[in-house]
Amino acid sequence: MKSTFAKWKRNAFIGVWLVSNLFFTWQVGHGVNSSETPGIVLNLLVLLLCTGALLVWIPNPVHDLSSERPTRRWFLALLILIAAVIIFPLRTLVGPPLLFGLPVIALVALILFRQLVTTRDVRYALFLALIAGVAGLAAGWITEFSPLAWALLQVLLGLTGFLAGWAILRHSGLAGQGVGESLVLSTGADRGARGFLLGMLIAVPWALANPVMGGSAGDVWVRSWWQPLVAIQPGIAEEAWGRLLLVPMLFLLFRLAARPRTALTAALVLAAYWFAYLHTPGGIEAIPTMLITGTLFSLPVSYLCLYRDLETAIGWHFLVDLVRFAYAFALVAR
Repeated sequence: MKSTFAKWKRNAFIGVWLVSNLFFTWQVGHGVNSSETPGIVLNLLVLLLCTGALLVWIPNPVHDLSSERPTRRWFLALLILIAAVIIFPLRTLVGPPLLFGLPVIALVALILFRQLVTTRDVRYALFLALIAGVAGLAAGWITEFSPLAWALLQVLLGLTGFLAGWAILRHSGLAGQGVGESLVLSTGADRGARGFLLGMLIAVPWALANPVMGGSAGDVWVRSWWQPLVAIQPGIAEEAWGRLLLVPMLFLLFRLAARPRTALTAALVLAAYWFAYLHTPGGIEAIPTMLITGTLFSLPVSYLCLYRDLETAIGWHFLVDLVRFAYAFALVAR
């Protein structure tokens, strides 16, 4: 019965995915690229339906033991509030430089859980971090830092974020239930490559919807055909610090008040919306944008990364930004 229901959820997502692709492909073909078009509400609803189908298809893999202490809802709510009050104002008070603090936090976690990190982990994390660093040299949308400083930051974020995240997941027991799994580390490079391609395939509706709703409007830096490939930088680095580092750390906090499954859900949702908020100018007026991008873009990739696997999430993230940048290049080339 459970297997049948899982297949039904997968097939439902495939059906919604197909319809969404046709819907957004038609708009791309007609040159729609604005957040002010009359059909923007319909676009949001279609993408929301696709997002909902994905979230239903990919369930939380954690199963609580009957011996676990029940969740203390008031205490959990208090911890969530405290965490939100601390991290959300940082976007406005500190701004982009706050990213430099994340490798320091990750290093503290690595010192505490260093015995849970393997040599294979280090090699793979360094491999991914170096790719993000090289790509970061050409990240034309970054204006707050020099290209070299940004590239070095991506290496630090990737290396420390992945290693600390994996260590915390193992320490907490979440890794044993498949949370934040890396296909490359668990089953090999071939399976990891297939996961990456699957992530790209899953991402198509979001990738098409992004420029259709005006997501490419600010990418005036894209001038050459190869520049869209720089999308691999956020695709790797943001999964490291935005998902595999931040969510497990929040989980440790929320675990004080909740069962593992509930604590993980709370950590994932809070991190997803904070991540979306970091991509806004900040302030109260940015909340509507945060809610939209958090729901339609941050939650799907967070589910893929934590509830499925890292490589699928990287592939999803890469394609969404790749198409956005490629669309910007196409607008310039007209």
